[in-house]
Amino acid sequence: MYKKIQKKISKLRKELLKYNDQYYNSDISEISDYHFDKKLKKLFFLEKKYPELHDPTSPTMKVGATVHEIERDSIPPVHHKYKMYSIQNTYSKKELMIWKKKISKSIHSLSFVCEPKYDGVSINLIYQNGSLTNAVTRGNGEKGEDVTENIKTIKYIPFKLRGNNYPTYLEIRGEIFIPIKNFIKINKERIKNGKIPYANPRNTASGTLKIHDHQEVRKRDLFCIAFHVLGNNLPFDTQDEAMKYIKYWGFQAPEKARFCRNMKEVFHFIDFWKIWQNKLPYQTDGIVIKVNEYQKQSILGFTNKYPRWAIAYKFRQKLSETKLLSITFQVGRTGIITPVANVDPVLIAGTTIKRVTLYNDSFIQKMGIHYGDTLLLEKGGNIIPKVTEINVKKRSNQTFPVFFFKKCPSCNNILTKKNKLFYCTNQNCYSQKIEKIIHFVNVMNIKKIGSKMINKLYKKGFLYSLYNLYELKKEELLQIDGVKEKLAYAILNNINKSKNNPYCRVLFSLGIRYVGEYISKKLTENFLDINSLIHANYNHLISISGIGKKIAKSIMTYFSITEHKHIVKMLVQYGLHLSKDFIMKKYSFIEGKSFVFTGKLSCMTRNEAKNMVEFLGGRVYNTVNNKINFIVVGKNFGSKLKKSMKKNHVKILTEHIFLDMLQKEKKEK
Repeated sequence: MYKKIQKKISKLRKELLKYNDQYYNSDISEISDYHFDKKLKKLFFLEKKYPELHDPTSPTMKVGATVHEIERDSIPPVHHKYKMYSIQNTYSKKELMIWKKKISKSIHSLSFVCEPKYDGVSINLIYQNGSLTNAVTRGNGEKGEDVTENIKTIKYIPFKLRGNNYPTYLEIRGEIFIPIKNFIKINKERIKNGKIPYANPRNTASGTLKIHDHQEVRKRDLFCIAFHVLGNNLPFDTQDEAMKYIKYWGFQAPEKARFCRNMKEVFHFIDFWKIWQNKLPYQTDGIVIKVNEYQKQSILGFTNKYPRWAIAYKFRQKLSETKLLSITFQVGRTGIITPVANVDPVLIAGTTIKRVTLYNDSFIQKMGIHYGDTLLLEKGGNIIPKVTEINVKKRSNQTFPVFFFKKCPSCNNILTKKNKLFYCTNQNCYSQKIEKIIHFVNVMNIKKIGSKMINKLYKKGFLYSLYNLYELKKEELLQIDGVKEKLAYAILNNINKSKNNPYCRVLFSLGIRYVGEYISKKLTENFLDINSLIHANYNHLISISGIGKKIAKSIMTYFSITEHKHIVKMLVQYGLHLSKDFIMKKYSFIEGKSFVFTGKLSCMTRNEAKNMVEFLGGRVYNTVNNKINFIVVGKNFGSKLKKSMKKNHVKILTEHIFLDMLQKEKKEK
């Protein structure tokens, strides 16, 4: 049971960190705010229940996302004097009352200020002696990107504060966004010029702040609302008064903000804006409720992630309606049949949705889906998007329910049902073979050969099994439409380079069910070569930490198939690493050492360097920590170097020294 909890916490952390990175660094949102917050709340509850599993890097502890390391043409990050926090979200009045009850234990006679929650990009504006000196994005709360030059193009941000009643050092916090009218105008222009329209106003505003062409930024006509002040000797002591000063100094402040004496007035404000939020000229996604008095805010303080004196009531995302056109039954590499709904394209939270996963037969029957149904969708869960409801009122009398296939749509083999899932057990199923090769190519990081190329090679008879990749000839590749000599050489070179992958990665690439990256590493730590793993008994497998009955049975089933053993034999024959090298392991200087990379390496990618270190028994981290032994510094290095210099135990290596180290290992091998 405890292992299950560990696994659940690890999975939630990984998912939330991925979603955070996409949202803050790539301006992509694959999951609705509601479902993101639901996952975050679940993780918070589990971490509280199991404090021994605490991790300071958990998304429950972090604000925003990691500010990406600086590469060519980027601007170095700026550290915030006062940390920029996130706001805790809630979706019900009941949760708001729980929050109020909680803070009332420390503070009595509370009053509040309610403001619309703007769906834009957080900004920190720094003023010294009344003049704008820096504009910094929130980033990870500790540091963000300097976007001062682009911010100066926004007419709603004063270069010089009006009046003279302000401290010598002042920070104004606010939100940058694009008004809906401007956003529509920009997209019309892009479509007219044959360009892809932007997804949504929030992502457009975020992307605009990163543009190097200041004139282009000016054309976008960004808007800024200021709503928070930080500094010493402020001429006010409440949020309500701060709003008046913000306007007086020359900013746009939340016009719709309201002072509320109690929660009854807060609820009235929420109810009003639930109805009228769509009448505003910009996007809002909820209401922020703040304790009014600064002194009381100071007493309540902060968690690692949120101010305790503020909370956001978020409006639930509206369900999007679309028509079910057809259903495709897809065959995965392990034989699982997954139903996918093809729908009328519909825009949900900035993404045009054409396909929706229906999970399995049980989900279809539970929802009662009929062909031609009107579906109600939202972004949520692990699979984006999700069918939430069926609009039965719009169902035709002549329609009929969706039933699962009895035979494989790829090879016509009769399907087997197990634990709500249907499987094709035919080892020679075309779709399964294709998916296994795609998985292998992705895990082994073989560039220039995608799913379309794999399909074409398979149909030509050049690529039937995994090891056939290492038998491909230039003449065969040139028979594929669109492949010229240059591309053929690049593909063959990339295939050859993949032989440098370590044992654990090759094992992962085989596509054994339930054996992912983590389990592959566990197995290679316990079985020094593939033959010992092939002949491992059940009791030995389940004795390994992290490997249960299900995984053990899957491994034994995989290696009981003659074809799979032949694939392994051929991969070894073609020079892939499917064993640990005893001599190398004994004398390896790198074994047991930990590395981190910063900047760009000139003769290999970061991934290739990582694979080589792992192959030699070392470990690679993404961030600087107390376990690091070496930092390898390439061109245009980032902030990791500065952090490493503060740690006496970390040795700094140039790329040249690192390569010499690798060369020495090869000779010893």
